[in-house]
Amino acid sequence: MRKRAGLTLCLVTAINLAFTAATLLAQAESARYRPDTESHMEQGIKFLRAKQLEKARKEFDIVVKMEPGLPDAYNNIGLSYAYENNVTKAIQYYRKALSIDQFYVPSLNNLGLVLYSTGKAEEALYYWRLCLKLSSGNEPDLHYYAANAMRDVGQKSEAREHYLLAIKMKPSHAAAHSGLAALDLGEGRLDEAFSEINKAISLKPDSAFSYYHLGLIEERRRNVGAAIKAFETSLKYENVPKYAQETRNRIAKLSGQPTGSDSNQNGLQGGSSNNELAARQNLLRQHAQRAMKQKAWSEAVKDLETLIKGGGGEDPVLLNNLGLCQANLNQPAKAVESYRKALMLKRDGFPEAQFNLGMALRRLGDNAGAEAAFRKTILDSSLVKKTNPLAQNMLGIILRERGDYSGADKAFRKAILQSGGDVPVAHYNLGVLLERIERSREAVSEYKTYLKLAPKGKNAVMARQRLKRLTGM
Repeated sequence: MRKRAGLTLCLVTAINLAFTAATLLAQAESARYRPDTESHMEQGIKFLRAKQLEKARKEFDIVVKMEPGLPDAYNNIGLSYAYENNVTKAIQYYRKALSIDQFYVPSLNNLGLVLYSTGKAEEALYYWRLCLKLSSGNEPDLHYYAANAMRDVGQKSEAREHYLLAIKMKPSHAAAHSGLAALDLGEGRLDEAFSEINKAISLKPDSAFSYYHLGLIEERRRNVGAAIKAFETSLKYENVPKYAQETRNRIAKLSGQPTGSDSNQNGLQGGSSNNELAARQNLLRQHAQRAMKQKAWSEAVKDLETLIKGGGGEDPVLLNNLGLCQANLNQPAKAVESYRKALMLKRDGFPEAQFNLGMALRRLGDNAGAEAAFRKTILDSSLVKKTNPLAQNMLGIILRERGDYSGADKAFRKAILQSGGDVPVAHYNLGVLLERIERSREAVSEYKTYLKLAPKGKNAVMARQRLKRLTGM
C-alpha cells in the first residue's frame, strides 16, 4: 500500500521553541539569543522560507560560530538540506542538535520525519514517541505521525488510538482521517474506510493520496467504475511521478489494458513459458543458496537481484537474503534497504530480517534504530512462542553502552537462560558489565563460564586477560 506522510518539518525561529507551527510568529524572546546572533538567525529564516538555501546556511553558520551551544541553528541547517532532499546531511545536522540537547523536540521531530520519508518507520517511531512524552501528548500532528509509523510496523491497534486522538484534538485533520481509512482498508473494514476517506476528501478535496485510497476501497468493493473515477481524480492532483505511474497502472489494470510494468524488462520473461520461467527461477535460487554457503557474496547478489527483477520482488525471504549478502559485502546501507522491504512485505513478523536489520543499523552507528529493531525481533519471536537469545544479547550490548546497566543485566541473563549455552558470548558480555559495576567476583565467574563454553571464541584472549587482571592468576 502506498505510504504518504504529508509531514511538515519544524523550523526553529529566532522567536521561540514552541512546537506548534502556529506559534512560530510569536514575538521575539530576546533572552534566548544575543542581539547580534538574533539578527543573523532571523535573516537565515527569511532566506530559508524563500528557499534561498545557500544564503540561509551562511547565516546559520554565523550563528553556530557565535553560539555553538545552541541547537537551533543546527536544526535549521538540517532543514535546509531536507528541502534539497539531502537526507544524509539533514540527519547529520539534526543529530548534531541532539548531541547538544538530547530532548530538543524540533530536531527529534524532524529526524523522525526524514527517517520516515526514507522508509525507516521503526526509527522514526522511536523519536516520535519521545516527542509525545516531551510535549505531553498535546500535538495532533505528532499523534498522526506516530500513527503512520505504528501502522507501517504492524502496531495497528495502537495506530488506531493515535489517529483517533489526532482527530479528537483537531476534527479537521484531513490527513488523520485518511490515515485511519488506510488502516481500515488494510484490515478489511471497507465501510469504515469509505466513511473516513470521504471525510478526508471533504476536508481536503485536492488530496491525491485520499482519492487514491478511495480508488482502492472502491476496487475492493468491486465498484470498478467508481474506482477508475477515483484514480483518475487522484492523477489530477498527483505531482510525484512514481505515484502517478502507480495510479495509471491501477487504471489500466481495471480497464483491461497493459500496464507500464508488463513489458519484458527483466531478461527472464522473453517469451518463455510459465514452466520454463519457473524452472529457471528455481535454478537461480539453488545457485544463490550455494553461493551464500560458499560465502561468494557478489555472485549470490547477482542471482538474487535477477530473481527479484524477474518477479521475486514480493518474496521477503529473497530480500532478506539479498540484505545479508550486501551486509557481508560491507554495504550496510543497501542491506538496511533490503531488510526493510522484506519487513514491509511480511507484516505478521519476520524475526530473522528484524535481527539482521538491527545488526546493519548498528554498523551504521544508529544505535536507536538498532535497539528498536532488536526489541521488535524479541516481540515478533514471542508472538510465535519462541525466544531470541541473539537479539537479547545485542540489546544488552546497546543498553550497556548507553549506561542502562540494569536493563543490560536483564538482557544478558535472558540471553544466557534462553540459549542454554548456545550463545556463550552473552557470558562474556555480562562479565564486562559486572566488572564495570564493580561486581568483580561475579564477573570472574562469567569469564570462566565463557572460556569453558568457547575456549577459542572470538573474545577468548580478552577474557583470559580480564581474568588475570582480576585474580592475578
